[in-house]
Parts: sequence; C-alpha cells; structure tokens
Amino acid sequence: MRIPVATLLLLLAGCAQAPASKPVVQAKDLAPLGPCHAAPWKPEAPPPATSAKTSMVLLAVAEWGRYGKQIITYSDNAPAKTEQLGIKEREAPQRIADYWAAVGNKLSGLNDVPWSAAFISWDIESAGVPRDLFCPDQRHTIYVERMVERARSPGAAFIPHPPAERAPQVGDLICASREGSGTTLQNLNRGAGHCDIVVDVRPGQVFAIGGNVGDSVTRSVFPLDGNGFLSPLSGRPFFAVIENRLP
Repeated sequence: MRIPVATLLLLLAGCAQAPASKPVVQAKDLAPLGPCHAAPWKPEAPPPATSAKTSMVLLAVAEWGRYGKQIITYSDNAPAKTEQLGIKEREAPQRIADYWAAVGNKLSGLNDVPWSAAFISWDIESAGVPRDLFCPDQRHTIYVERMVERARSPGAAFIPHPPAERAPQVGDLICASREGSGTTLQNLNRGAGHCDIVVDVRPGQVFAIGGNVGDSVTRSVFPLDGNGFLSPLSGRPFFAVIENRLP
C-alpha cells in the first residue's frame, strides 16, 4: 500500500515532536509563606559560646567530628574528590532524628529523606538564634526566601547576596541550587537547594560544613578566585552567599 506524501510528512513530524517539557515554576506563581510559627522543640544544650555566630561554627565543627570528619574537595577541572570517609547516616540514625526534631518532623537517618536543611536549622537554633531572625525549615530554599524577606527590615541577622557580590566569611552560609531547580535570588521558586556553613577561609579556598553531603556531615572545600569570591562550579551552581550579621 502506498502512503500519500502529505500523510507521510505528518507522521514524520509527529515522531520528531519533542515531549512536553516540565513547567518552570516562578516565584510570582507561589503563595506567600506566612509567619514563622513557634515550636515546642528546644536545643539539648546551651550554645557553646556567648556569640551566636561563633556557636554556629563550633556546633558545625563538633558534628563534623561526631561523624568522622568526612572531607570532599570540589574543583571545576575534575570530579569532586572524597579525601576522607566519615560515618554514614545509617550508622548514626538517632542523631539525624535530633536534626529532624528541630523542624518538627519525626524522621531519622533510616528514612532516606534529605536532611541537610534540618541539619542547618538544628545548628542555627542550637546556637540560640530566635525564630524572628531565622525560621527553621526542612527545605533550604524556604528558609532562604524568608531571609530575603527579613533582610528588607531593620535588624536582619542574615543578608543574602549574589555570589559575585560577597566573598564568603566564617559564619556565612553558601547556597547552591540542585537537580536543575534553577533557584536564584531573583527567582526564589522553592526548588531543590543546599546550604553549608562556612567554618574557615584561606587563600584560594573556603571550607564549609553541611549535612547529608555524601550521606554524612561533611566538610566541603570549594575554590575561591583571586578576589576571594566563590569560583563557578558546574557541580555546585551557587546562587547565594548569606552574610551572617549575628554578634
């Protein structure tokens, strides 16, 4: 049977048609977050220092030690390299349950649910930072959005900056989008993201600790350019350096 040319062209066009793409979420399409609600959770111990910023760093370093001091070094010229292995989430599930409690969830290291934002929330709350300055959340991009909103008012403790406008300092947060979410400070679309706490800065390198990196609490080493700003990384699309103005 001969197929008419016009019909054949229509069939070929149908085969070549690309599948429908996933709709891109824009911040303007999202409902306001609303106020940060109080929670019954309290830190298990007083902050380790009188300075909340110092306490954030000390708590992160202590948890890194608890998990065996895993280190991952990032470079744009080579894959991320694990310099030292640490204790994995399934080997210390109850401690991760403590992090989850800080955001009001009853999970642990056995649930296979990303817990990195719970870790940051636990750290900042445990440092004694009140909820009117930081609102904990199980998603990084949600608490970053609240930081952006709070930064418009006097007395804000955390000020988000584009990576090209602030060289990271000890106590700051450095944040990247994940899974192609496309989250930026200009498009806070509540997509997947990740933030780490800066614990040391040296010429050409910044050291930051975060949770659920390589299934552990990990110190990541990121490159800095000659002016001390984060170097672009294809594996970590940074979208914010969050200035820590806590005393």
